[in-house]
Amino acid sequence: MRKSVIFSIIVAILIIIAVAVALTVVLTRRSSTIEKTTTTSTGSPGSTSIGTTTTSSTTTTTATTTTTTTTSTSTTTTSTTTATTTTTSTTTTTTTTTTKLMFINNTNPKWTSEGYTFAGGNGYGQALNQLFYPRSIFIVDNDPQSIYIADTNNHRIVEWKYNASNGQVVAGGNGQGNRLDQLFEPIDVFVDQKNDSLIICDQGNRRVIRWFLQNQTDPEIIISNIYCGGLTIDNNGDLYVSDYNKNEVRRWSIGDVNSTIVAGGNGKGQELNQLNYATRIFVDRDYSVYVSDAENYRVMKWIKDAEEGIIVAGGRGGGTSLDKMYMTNGVIVDHLDNVYVSDMANNRVIRWAKGSQEGSIIVGGNGSGNQSNQFISPRGLSFDQQGNLFVVDMYNSRVQKFNIDIV
Repeated sequence: MRKSVIFSIIVAILIIIAVAVALTVVLTRRSSTIEKTTTTSTGSPGSTSIGTTTTSSTTTTTATTTTTTTTSTSTTTTSTTTATTTTTSTTTTTTTTTTKLMFINNTNPKWTSEGYTFAGGNGYGQALNQLFYPRSIFIVDNDPQSIYIADTNNHRIVEWKYNASNGQVVAGGNGQGNRLDQLFEPIDVFVDQKNDSLIICDQGNRRVIRWFLQNQTDPEIIISNIYCGGLTIDNNGDLYVSDYNKNEVRRWSIGDVNSTIVAGGNGKGQELNQLNYATRIFVDRDYSVYVSDAENYRVMKWIKDAEEGIIVAGGRGGGTSLDKMYMTNGVIVDHLDNVYVSDMANNRVIRWAKGSQEGSIIVGGNGSGNQSNQFISPRGLSFDQQGNLFVVDMYNSRVQKFNIDIV
């Protein structure tokens, strides 16, 4: 009897031990599973993913925005809190998405032959629904609903919003003069978003002036004693200004009082190292400078640090044929290095494909007039992000918009 009781107790103890061991194993495995399931790695500051590492990088240029995302997913995760070593298998997938002007993807884009009046068009005058011989425009990349216009003979800069019947004076407008609150025939304007200001080519006062949009600071003169024909800013924030009297283009780096000649500077002439009445300029992503060389009837490209330029449009004397232009002005260049030029005296806008010996008319070319397919001395040019073309129609005192023709 006693032996039987003792035996039963021993068996019960063994059973309890076995159950305890089993529970320990189960809990251990469950803990390990939880650790493996919740192990995370950080892909970017402020973000966490489970079993996934994500790295994002974004690169933006004057005309192109590229976003690349690389995702690496581990099919087996190693917990760093255990002594167990496992093999990790990794699969990497790379996806690249490119956003750019629509027409860039087309080697031969077209625009509607008839434009519509975006700004002005109510005769020349100084009312807010009028312009008076405007010369240039600027479109802010992230705000395609408004443009800034150098309203030259009204001595002011006007912002004109999409579908608005009137413009808004944002600089000048206080009569012709040389006070800091006045302008004298401004012919070009650039919006410096970083400093929330306008950079203005104040031609009549022979100066380049910065005008702050919030009016918290008085305007400031950046450059004096210059016959400014056009200006622009590159991706580094450096300022480029053409001087039509000295037949040169200079660059001012940020914080530097001295400037560097980047085109011309060898006197008036038609040699490859010379210019003759330099007006509008454009700087591309490689810091090459394109110059509208008006009285040489050509556009010159000066590669960075080059001692002479390359003819990329015209250069065969003045004329009406497609291999010639007559008094060039506005110039812009697209992603494919196509050059777009306002051919003033021929009342047309010409595109010169890279390496081409002649241009093609994209808008205008229908004689001088005020119809929707005509100009009287086209000047400044600009594209919005959709590829629509804006043309300053100077003597019609208006800005015309030509929608890109998506086929």
